[in-house]
Amino acid sequence: MIDRNGHSLKPGEARVAERVRRLVHPPADTAFRGRLKGEFVSGDFGERSLIVAMPPPRPRYFLRWASGMGAAAAAVIVVAAINQPPRWTALPSAGSGSLVVNGVAVPIRETAELTRRIRPGSRVRLESSGDLDLVSSGLLAMQISPGTELVLPSPPGRWFGRSARSHVASGLVRVTTGRRFGGAHLHITTPEATIRVTGTTLAVIAESTGTCVCVLEGTAHIRPHKGEMTRVLSGTRCEVARGAHKPKTSEMRGTERPKLVDLRDRMQAVMN
Repeated sequence: MIDRNGHSLKPGEARVAERVRRLVHPPADTAFRGRLKGEFVSGDFGERSLIVAMPPPRPRYFLRWASGMGAAAAAVIVVAAINQPPRWTALPSAGSGSLVVNGVAVPIRETAELTRRIRPGSRVRLESSGDLDLVSSGLLAMQISPGTELVLPSPPGRWFGRSARSHVASGLVRVTTGRRFGGAHLHITTPEATIRVTGTTLAVIAESTGTCVCVLEGTAHIRPHKGEMTRVLSGTRCEVARGAHKPKTSEMRGTERPKLVDLRDRMQAVMN
């Protein structure tokens, strides 16, 4: 079999060509041909565009939620930063020696290094010939006597976290509170008792025979570890003997009064 160009077809190709030749062509649609001719003449044929319907926009609930969470987290960070109390600052001391901070001895004359090292929760021991004053501006001041070993408390926060804790293993610590301490609490534990400070000037003495609390002004409370709470008023002292469950109250020690007055007056000037 020969195609229209004069080339010989193979048997398979010849069969396909014969079948195509025998196909019946469908008649043309007169209406379609007329519409197509009109569009071609008017020039509208090339301007047809394919319009795809877009799905409706999805609600952006996740974006709103994420934005809200981000704003809330930022607010929490700002509030937490503002709530932070002033850090402990070491004041110059007339004595010589060192303060052992978590096992590292730092000369007490190096107040900048002491301030850098002391943190809430630090275990300190004063090996010096004189007292050492620590202050958190506006809140709290502590005077540590030579030979004292204690865990430093965290000064109370401005709005929350207003309860602080300290532990005096041995020695003598004098405490006075500042004008911004109002409404806060400081709990000082010793081997025999827990002392609750709410706004006062007092001395906590942890001796081998027991614990003694001397209150210059304000009110403190002391509770033996296996006893009831006792109120300690201004100008009095309360003693808890080692192994005893009932405190004994009497007039405050005469040696503590002038030292507590001096601490209160100096620290109130520094803190206010």
